[in-house]
Amino acid sequence: MNSILNPPGPPPEHQELGGVQVEVHRILTEDNIELAVSRIRPRNGSTPPTPVVLVHGTYCMRSFWISSKGIGMGAYLWEQGFDVWIPELRGHGLSPKGSSFSGFSVEDQIRHDLPAVQKYVQQITGIPVFWIGHSFGGLCIIAALGMQHLDQNLMLGMVTFGSQISLGDCYLKIPPLAWIIALLLKILGHLPAPKLGLGPEIEPAGVILETIRWKKLFGKWTDSNGRSYWEGLQDIRIPVLTFAAANDKNDPAEGCRILHECYAGRDKTFLVLGKAGGFAKDYDHVGMVVSKEAQVEVWPRISQWIKERENL
Repeated sequence: MNSILNPPGPPPEHQELGGVQVEVHRILTEDNIELAVSRIRPRNGSTPPTPVVLVHGTYCMRSFWISSKGIGMGAYLWEQGFDVWIPELRGHGLSPKGSSFSGFSVEDQIRHDLPAVQKYVQQITGIPVFWIGHSFGGLCIIAALGMQHLDQNLMLGMVTFGSQISLGDCYLKIPPLAWIIALLLKILGHLPAPKLGLGPEIEPAGVILETIRWKKLFGKWTDSNGRSYWEGLQDIRIPVLTFAAANDKNDPAEGCRILHECYAGRDKTFLVLGKAGGFAKDYDHVGMVVSKEAQVEVWPRISQWIKERENL
């Protein structure tokens, strides 16, 4: 497919993060929600660089992948020669919250946000892409693939960090507690994550209410039509690299393994980041991506894994 150099829409905004030049593109989803997508444009070369899309999880934004000082996995992958794209899901970071913020859901991200990003990056680059997701960002990629909202033919591979749905959040199995949390969310319209020390970004009530529906007692991982997200996982055949953290209290390694084993592709690798696996420490949910140790032990593994598959 030929690259579309000037797709419809406003020209990108230019920013500098710690000496790293970033373009902020504004795109619209199919349901007319504006998303900010930051691109760290690669240096000019003789061949088109491989695009990599980095998807944040709950309570997060672009800064998870590249800080205001230009530090992060996004900047590292750019330095390695990749074309880095960092979408901020609806209502996060530079993506406007708007009047409908409280009702935004994970299904919106799965059904609308990620496909819009895939379409846009494909228009700009014209070549298949690697996708990387942390926590719920990875879960969204997985679900979108299973539901065929993302086109596998336009993907070279997927990397996930601490992405799972089966385990953790045991308190949601207690009906009265789940009801009280749901009631408070409906009143507030969001989860005040910064005040609770969970992350830098407030989260729409709709996202957390959906999570409660999935993880409550007798809950099921389904969309709003009752279709199970588990159904299409066996059709995921692209190369997959799944990271879990040995000291992850939020999304335990065993939950990540359950999802990983559903994929049908032959090229799939599961790694637990911990001392038992030869790593410097037992990583936690955030430190598996954002830590000095991860810069040395994890980031280079991803770069190498991508480079081994980008021309296959």
